[in-house]
Amino acid sequence: MALLTLKDIGKIYVSEGNVAVGIRGVNLSFDRGEFVAVTGKSGSGKSTLLNVISGMDTYEEGELIIDGESTSYYTQTDWEHYREKYISFIFQDYNIIESYTVLQNVELALMHIPDKRERRKRALELLNRVGMGSHLHHKGSKLSGGQKQRTVIARALAKDSPIILADEPTGNLDSVTSAEIIKLLKEVSRDKLLIVVTHNFDQVEKYATRHIRIFDGAVESDHVLTRTEPVQMNEPENEIKLSPSKRRLTDISNGITLGAAIFRAKPKLSFFLCLLMLFSTLAIFLVTSSSGEAGILFEESYMFTNIPGRVVITTRTGEVISEDTLKNIANEYGAQSYLHFDKMLDQSGSSYNYIEETDQSILLKATYGENYGNPDIGRYPENTNETLLYIPISYQKTYGKNELQYTKAVIGNTELKVVGVKYFYNNNLTPKALLTNEGFMTLTAMNTFSNTYNSLITINANGIKAIDNLPLSFVGTINFSNYAVSFDTDEPVMYINNSDYRNFLFQATDVSVSAEFQATFNSYNYNQWEGPKTTVFTTTISEENIVNNRLEYNSDFYGLYPDIIISASLLRQLAEEYMSQSYRQASLFFDSRRAANEAAEKLNDNGYIAVPADTTYTPDPMQTLVDIIGAVFIAIIWVVAILFLAFFINLCSSRVINAFKGEMSIMRSMGIPVKTIKLGMYVRMFISLIPAFIIVILIAIGMFTIPSVNAMFTYLYAWQYLLIFASVILLTMRVTHKQIRRLFKESVKKSLTGGSAE
Repeated sequence: MALLTLKDIGKIYVSEGNVAVGIRGVNLSFDRGEFVAVTGKSGSGKSTLLNVISGMDTYEEGELIIDGESTSYYTQTDWEHYREKYISFIFQDYNIIESYTVLQNVELALMHIPDKRERRKRALELLNRVGMGSHLHHKGSKLSGGQKQRTVIARALAKDSPIILADEPTGNLDSVTSAEIIKLLKEVSRDKLLIVVTHNFDQVEKYATRHIRIFDGAVESDHVLTRTEPVQMNEPENEIKLSPSKRRLTDISNGITLGAAIFRAKPKLSFFLCLLMLFSTLAIFLVTSSSGEAGILFEESYMFTNIPGRVVITTRTGEVISEDTLKNIANEYGAQSYLHFDKMLDQSGSSYNYIEETDQSILLKATYGENYGNPDIGRYPENTNETLLYIPISYQKTYGKNELQYTKAVIGNTELKVVGVKYFYNNNLTPKALLTNEGFMTLTAMNTFSNTYNSLITINANGIKAIDNLPLSFVGTINFSNYAVSFDTDEPVMYINNSDYRNFLFQATDVSVSAEFQATFNSYNYNQWEGPKTTVFTTTISEENIVNNRLEYNSDFYGLYPDIIISASLLRQLAEEYMSQSYRQASLFFDSRRAANEAAEKLNDNGYIAVPADTTYTPDPMQTLVDIIGAVFIAIIWVVAILFLAFFINLCSSRVINAFKGEMSIMRSMGIPVKTIKLGMYVRMFISLIPAFIIVILIAIGMFTIPSVNAMFTYLYAWQYLLIFASVILLTMRVTHKQIRRLFKESVKKSLTGGSAE
């Protein structure tokens, strides 16, 4: 059985309405061991015959049979496999990959050898055999014509294919080099079918075993010059038997190797591709970090501040939980600690700190008992009026880098002394003011009475001393709506503004003060929040709290309402007295969320209302709608940006890929597996993404660690970077896939000649 048989083969070309016959009615049979010379005038169909035999061009008539198998039903993929297994092609214009070195060109044809060291050894042997051992690292573009042809011959031999096709292999060479090339072809193809198309039969006559003459697309003559014995057809040496899993691993390894080689082959073009990927990735990063509000839809709405291990507890009857009762509950259910008056933990964003003498302001959440590690500046608070700020790095300009430059923080109308600062880079986190337990309770007291309106302060004083010859007496009731806490002294210093706007200083004996406060608290009724309720609390300030029986009066502030300043210790006393009568919830703290959930379940079974801090609720429908509209708008902007970048990447990368079109076609003509070529193209694109990803990460680190820039963009989490990188990868894959489809729709012949698919 012949190795290759052509039965009535015909090839027709259609171009712009014109029909041309390439070859017609060709009947030929070939076997191993033959050196076939094909001659004929230019345009007679010699090259067409070789293109059909190689599978680089289709045929419209007849049948081509390879090793007893018909090829009439072959698809494009089947022809690719056919070339991979059977064909080595030597072109007149060399078709060497000029951006590759001599060694790389030959190793490219040896990808069927899984072991890279064996691949290198075989390539060196072949190059030494064709006399190119001294030019291993010369790029194809730097070689002479003879050197290129020798390299291409070595590349053809590397495949060890049973059929070698040579189209005018000496057409561009001088006579001496031509003779050397023909002799070399004869030597290396003793056990193969060698078909040489030539315009000069005299060059090959000495070695040819058969001469076929083509005229006007048909076989004019077919003469056997030397009788040769058919060579036994064995399995091609390049048909290395591998298990499916090893074959896949080999294909992947070859694809990675090829992709890296393509990337390195053209540094300038690869650099441009890297810049393109960097621009695209950076653009998506900036759009994402500028549209952080879109993530609000994915944020949980917690009923309470979500502190791990926290459980909020109240009674089903709405009665007040005493300190002793809470302590017993904590011990019984294994809580690590508890907080009786916990309302400040849930006052998110209600404390406003305007940093005086600066352009910055910040919302601070009061907290206590937390540990942030070593402060960046200063220390943790030790006294009632001290605080450590846990704030974004963007405030470093105000509070300092190595030592405190600003020592004030105002929460509500309470001024605190900043003794330490801990900066964080995640500007999504809540800024906090960490206080001592007493300081936290003082702010709780302030917050408890923060909604006081038309409350009453009644002062009864006897024995008032005259100042500046002005007789004074004061017994009466003063309405006030504003007050503040003085941390400077524990004396109850009260500033009151009366209607005549004059400054008075009085001292008196037998002074008594009574106060009536209004305050709000949240009410619960068995798993149902009833909302805020107001209660009135009346108390008398005892005489021992009026140090030296001294009251100071000063109307420096000329406002509509009088101001009263109460000391911190007295305010805490009043607040604890009030809250012990009216506050109906508390917090227990466990060592884990699991322990908290288990304890909450037991507490609910035993008659309490216990809610873990990670319990969520459904926000107000109108607010949800507003959030959705805003998030959708931002998401649309994000998608539009992605689509624009997709268009931009497609436009630019198509030009880059076109620059590799010729090289891809040469690889296809060599029979490099299509999977390997495609994977190599993907790998090349992915390699170009690596610098982009690294640079974007470095830019992100710079953006969020440089204080002056930190607040300009929304801090992104790891999953958001993964989303960005995944988006770029998918975008790149989509564009590359489109370009690959376009390239592989064309026949190899059209790709090599720059034609387009018809």
